[in-house]
Amino acid sequence: MTTGGESITVHTLDEAAAILRVKPGWLQRRAAARRIPFTMLGGAYHFTAEHVAEIVRINEKLPVATRESRATRRKTQERQASETVTMLRPRPRPDGPRRRRTAA
Repeated sequence: MTTGGESITVHTLDEAAAILRVKPGWLQRRAAARRIPFTMLGGAYHFTAEHVAEIVRINEKLPVATRESRATRRKTQERQASETVTMLRPRPRPDGPRRRRTAA
């Protein structure tokens, strides 16, 4: 297929899935939900090179600039919780501590 002297390559669902290294079902579900770009030709999903590049861009995950380790976040959360929450203790029993049961 050509437009204005340029050739347009259109990939089928299976070809695009192979290019992206994903399962065809994943690609089909995303297209059906209109979460990725596609072209519907003859009742079937088709993808151009631009569509494939956009799918990669949409699903790209960038690193976070300042990411704390899980342990650091947990310590920070615990410190904040201890500053705002008073630790509770059980009331003393009026008749003294519980007695342990003896084996019969």
